[in-house]
Amino acid sequence: MKKLVKTLMVAGLAVSLSGCVTLLPKTKPAQLYRFGYEPELVERKAQTAVMPDRSPLGVIFGGVTFPKDSAGDQILTVDGAQASYVAEARWTTGASSLFSDAITTGFARTAKTVTLEPRVPTAANYRIDISVRKFETSYTRNKPTVSIALDARLIRISDRVVVGQKFISADVAVRRNDMNLMADGYNQATTQVVAGLIDFSETTLAPFVAAQPPAPNVPATPGQKVEGL
Repeated sequence: MKKLVKTLMVAGLAVSLSGCVTLLPKTKPAQLYRFGYEPELVERKAQTAVMPDRSPLGVIFGGVTFPKDSAGDQILTVDGAQASYVAEARWTTGASSLFSDAITTGFARTAKTVTLEPRVPTAANYRIDISVRKFETSYTRNKPTVSIALDARLIRISDRVVVGQKFISADVAVRRNDMNLMADGYNQATTQVVAGLIDFSETTLAPFVAAQPPAPNVPATPGQKVEGL
């Protein structure tokens, strides 16, 4: 009898809890978006070609610092003195992580004379530090504009001398207040800014690339496969 009562109590509790679950308020899931570097969105200006016997100059990627209010996965909007986040929309991960990925992707796919290296023991003599100052959608008379601005510095590691620094920004107008269009605007603005970083790095470090000793030209040994043949 005691076992039967205990069983009935457990069953009743389960039914009660299941009833509570069905009464919980329903929330609309957030739509996820992402942005990155898309080379087809920007026209690179002509640059001095690297001599075939020169290797790209390695530069340590010192990382990116972001404003706290826009570093996470929420999408920041600013209208005058008011700031808010887009409701029911998020980045797939923190904006600072997506932006760092865009930079490394841009240098890997587009840069010719400079290559980024991780912050580990390396023979690289220079480091690039990036401080994002603005990463938001700004509204003027209800018209949205994606705005990205940053400070970039190239530092010689041996004596910590700043060999170059530049303010780089991009503003991309969005046709209407639509999150899909806004995400496209972030793609365009990010690509423009990363292209500016690449141009700044290659232009500033061009004399040091030219001063590098030629890369050793090792002939293929008999029977060794030569790439492209």
